[in-house]
Amino acid sequence: MDIMSEFQPLKTYRKSICVALLIPLILAIVLCFHLFNIKLERQYAVYQVQFAAVLAQVDQAASAASTVIGSIKRGLETPIKYQLSRDVQQQVRQQLGYYYHRLPEQGGELVGLGTYKASPHVLEHWLHVMALGPSFDTALALISELEAVAYFNEHGFAFVKRRDETQSHLLTAIVEGRFSPRKGVLTNPDSKQARLFGNTYFSIAQPINSGGKSHIILIYNAEKVTALLDKLTFDGGSLALVDDNEQVLVQSSLPASLLKPYSPERARVWRGGIELTGDIQNAPYVLRFQQTESAFTAAVFEEVMVELSFLALFIVFTFCSFLWLNGQVFIRPLKHFVNYLTKQDLVDSETLDYSVPVDWQPWFKEIKDVVVQRQALIEQMETHNARLDEQVRRQKKALSRSFEAKERQAALLNTVLNSVPDLIYFKNIDGSFIGCNQAFERFIGVAQSDLVAKEHQEVSQKYLALLDLEQAMEIHSIPLTEILDFDDKAYLVSVSPLFDEQGSRIGSLGIARDISEQQQAMNALRASEQNFKAAIKHAPNGILLVSTDAMVLEFNRAVRKLLGGVETGQPLSTLFAQGELETLNGVLDQLLEERKGVKVLSLSQSESSLWLQLSVSLVWDKQKQPKYFVIHVQNVTALTKAKIEAERANRAKSRFIANISHEIRTPLNAILGLVGILKPSLTKPQDSEKLIHIETAAKQLLTMLSDILSFARLESGRTKVRNKPFTIMSLMNSLNALIQPLSDAKGLALNLQVAANVWPEFVGDEARIKQILVNLMGNAVKFTQRGEVGLRVESKWSKEGEQWLSFSVFDTGPGIKEDEQARLFDAFTQGNESSSREYEGIGLGLAIVKQQVTLLGGKIEIHSEEGVGSNFEFELMLQTQNRALMANQDTICLISTHQPPDYLSHYHITCFANFGEALAQLDKFAYIACDDADEMSYLCHHFSDIAPENCLGLVVPSDLNLASAHQASLNTLKIPQHMFYQSLCLAPFEQGVTEVEGQTRLVNSLCLVVDDNALNLDISKTVLEQHGAVVVALSSAQDIVQICQALQPDMVLMDIYMPHIDGYQATELLRQELSKEDLPIIALTANAHEHEKEKAFKHGVNAFLVKPISPQELCSALLPYVGTQPGVFDKAFAMAQLMNNPSLVKTMLNKFAKLCDEYVNELLVIESNQQLADIAHSIKGASAGIGLTRLAEYAKLVEANSRLDTAVNAPVEYQGVIPQNASLRDELISLIRQAQQFILLETKGS
Repeated sequence: MDIMSEFQPLKTYRKSICVALLIPLILAIVLCFHLFNIKLERQYAVYQVQFAAVLAQVDQAASAASTVIGSIKRGLETPIKYQLSRDVQQQVRQQLGYYYHRLPEQGGELVGLGTYKASPHVLEHWLHVMALGPSFDTALALISELEAVAYFNEHGFAFVKRRDETQSHLLTAIVEGRFSPRKGVLTNPDSKQARLFGNTYFSIAQPINSGGKSHIILIYNAEKVTALLDKLTFDGGSLALVDDNEQVLVQSSLPASLLKPYSPERARVWRGGIELTGDIQNAPYVLRFQQTESAFTAAVFEEVMVELSFLALFIVFTFCSFLWLNGQVFIRPLKHFVNYLTKQDLVDSETLDYSVPVDWQPWFKEIKDVVVQRQALIEQMETHNARLDEQVRRQKKALSRSFEAKERQAALLNTVLNSVPDLIYFKNIDGSFIGCNQAFERFIGVAQSDLVAKEHQEVSQKYLALLDLEQAMEIHSIPLTEILDFDDKAYLVSVSPLFDEQGSRIGSLGIARDISEQQQAMNALRASEQNFKAAIKHAPNGILLVSTDAMVLEFNRAVRKLLGGVETGQPLSTLFAQGELETLNGVLDQLLEERKGVKVLSLSQSESSLWLQLSVSLVWDKQKQPKYFVIHVQNVTALTKAKIEAERANRAKSRFIANISHEIRTPLNAILGLVGILKPSLTKPQDSEKLIHIETAAKQLLTMLSDILSFARLESGRTKVRNKPFTIMSLMNSLNALIQPLSDAKGLALNLQVAANVWPEFVGDEARIKQILVNLMGNAVKFTQRGEVGLRVESKWSKEGEQWLSFSVFDTGPGIKEDEQARLFDAFTQGNESSSREYEGIGLGLAIVKQQVTLLGGKIEIHSEEGVGSNFEFELMLQTQNRALMANQDTICLISTHQPPDYLSHYHITCFANFGEALAQLDKFAYIACDDADEMSYLCHHFSDIAPENCLGLVVPSDLNLASAHQASLNTLKIPQHMFYQSLCLAPFEQGVTEVEGQTRLVNSLCLVVDDNALNLDISKTVLEQHGAVVVALSSAQDIVQICQALQPDMVLMDIYMPHIDGYQATELLRQELSKEDLPIIALTANAHEHEKEKAFKHGVNAFLVKPISPQELCSALLPYVGTQPGVFDKAFAMAQLMNNPSLVKTMLNKFAKLCDEYVNELLVIESNQQLADIAHSIKGASAGIGLTRLAEYAKLVEANSRLDTAVNAPVEYQGVIPQNASLRDELISLIRQAQQFILLETKGS
């Protein structure tokens, strides 16, 4: 590789040469650019001179035209008279829309618009205008570009001379005014351009005078003018004549490109193109020269580029010459010297590929020796420098790491110190500060930078107690800690000495912590502890601290006063009797097991006749281990005695209410019973009305009594919630049956609403909910005179197995004043408390409602506006229940256009949006339900065609009207609209039970009535007999078991409160012999307490009835126990048989009773079926004649069986009763004893 190519000085030299050549070239370019602009300015000046010359020529031509027009106007002012023949007017040719006449001898042409009308005036005008002919000829002769000259007036008349008279298009354009001046041009010339049949013309028109509308028109051939402009234009530019509206009349045949408008702000006038404009005197146009910028600058640009090329060649040639000389003088020796230095010692001189002049070699040798020495020294220095640099780098790196570590440690230390809230400072051994943290800066009020190297007194005269503590530390050379007060705060100050590695003290460290809050808390704790001890000591109630092993830890004076001698460390067992101690130990053990809570118990100190109430709690330590018990002891002797007295009084009140209830209900039962008995027998309306008043008054009294009892039960807290399954349908039907008659009587509308999302079945206390709603709705009917009352049931929210229901009872009554609403639920209170109040009552209804709602876990609210109405609303949470669906449960298809509730899927109900969707699956369903009239109408019309065989009927809302023809042919079931979906879930659908009225409800039943009250006994007997029962009445329960065993009644109606043996005792005696299925017992009492009902069922009754009771309710309660056997005694038949003579009937019954013993004895000793048949036949005849129907029917059965067995089954030699007839005989004996017992009781009572 050539060493010279890498020689740095030569590289720099070459770069410098290039820069030196480039600079003059750039300068030459700049100069040529400046020269280019100068040449362009000169070129523009030349253009201006050339344009001025062209403008002068065009102005001269325009002046000639102006002179022509002037001469024409003067000729018109001094016309020459011409002679025309008189028939010239007849030679005018009339064309469509214009007329025309050519003058002879090239005198011109006359033309005008419209229809020509010959007249002397017109002829005179022609002669006057024709005087312009010579002037027109002169103009055509002088101006070769002129195509025609014309005179034209406002009437459309024109006198024209043309070069070419063969074409008429110019005449038409002149007459039509296409060359006429524009409107508003009065004196100055005007110009226009027109294109006719491929030729372009432009005109110069000037009015003859300022007042008239006649004018002279010079019409130029644009092609000839263009040829003239082509001759005048220069350097590829374009000349054009432009009118005042910037319209080009004519321009040269080589137009310039579209130029930008001239702008004086342009830096060069040729930027965007050349545009020169010159005004022409007495002409309606200007001359304009245009040329593009590229055409303008092209020639100059070529000229400047040629000059730049020659200049560049000159510079390059000059520079090359200088470079060659420089190479010969400087570069060539330098190359020799460098090659000599690098190669002379390596090869022989003979092998060198260059020759060094001989006279240069000694100088080169000396220079080379010096250079070699310096090079050796430099290399040696570089080696030493490299070693030193490496050592410095290593030391620097080590120092850097050490410095970074110390900086990190210092930063970490500062961060830790500054993050600590304690005050920390460092001092030198001379007492000057070394440093501190930010907390100490804020404490002393001096920045750390101002604190360093200064003593305490130099920066602050405060907190000198720190110096005393430091001096004490210096004396003892041990750390010291002391609490010091600064600025009303307490600080825990610790001062300790600092030592170096050799153990010499080098300074001190101070740390101070603000313990003001701890001091205050400690002081407060001491004060609180003192107060606590004082409070315990002087507390009126006893406080006893007991360890977990039942030892006394601490106590106060009240404990010693209540429990006697108490000492610390004394066992708890010594303070209480054995029975009370066991109870207390049980409570302590329970607290230890449950690990929470407070237990309260009452103990009696029999020795001191005290009652103590102990509240026991357990205290735990931080490790959740039991620490000790705290027992609060209170003397409740007086309170206990008062409670006992109150309970005794409450029991007395309950007994009084129960007794008064019993005593009142008993006569009420008699009154209502007598009313029921008398009603059918009264025929006079006034008597029936009085009887109704008696019944109404009795029922009102009964309602008041029931309210008092209900309130007493609720107030005593003895009432319990009895949750049972029920349906929303049954609840609403019951309310409708109870309230509808009341609302109908007052002419009020009853509005029952059940939201679709309310579940069909619930578990809850239906009886209590119904009582609440009946009370509220009864009040609504009572206080509303017009409008409606109603009930709205809605679901507030639901979750799995539960639903929160809202019950709202509303009315359109008078409303309730706001000040009366607050006390409306108080007991014995009404809205209107004045003596003039309109409505009666004792004011317990709403109080009972509120307590019952509270008992069920709800809350009742009232929203009322006076004059508008009231709304009572309460909410209850009820458990939902699904009916147990059988495998063969009837399924239902529901066609609904509404969104059906979710619970339908639980009841085998499949929903479809329309009938079309359900059509393919109808055979799966037993019922088809629909809540849309249109869908149901379609279904009714096509039911016979599409209904499946297993379809039981259609189910629709009650308010959906269907055609009667369809109803007649379809089994249509209507269910209530207001609970359509709920009712739909209860399929097979519940049909109302039609009660059998009249005397046949209890027919064939034998009822034993036991009551000590003769009036009630008689009423019960009469009522039951009116409804078809055979009744045996007893005034006491004496020998009740023997009587029932003999009488065998179908049921027993038992009063509870009777002397000697009450109803409970009688029931217990009967249940020892007879079960509930063998002998139903129905309790009948005037005591309506719930616990009374529970007691009755515990003793074994089948049902519980409360006096007073209506005949209908009584019969309905007994109806389930009516048997299927014939009646025991048909009194009506007996009276008819014995001539309606009661005495005779009684005599005959007594006689039969005497025969009963004989019949029994005979039956016991019979030896054959024949004998049994004969005796049965005798009994049948005797009993049937006096109305003993049951005995007669059974005797007839025994007779028939016995005779059949005698004829068929028994051999002649067989003696005795066959086994299958023995049971018939025993049953017959039983019925004889029944009839005998009945007769004895019946005849005895009568």
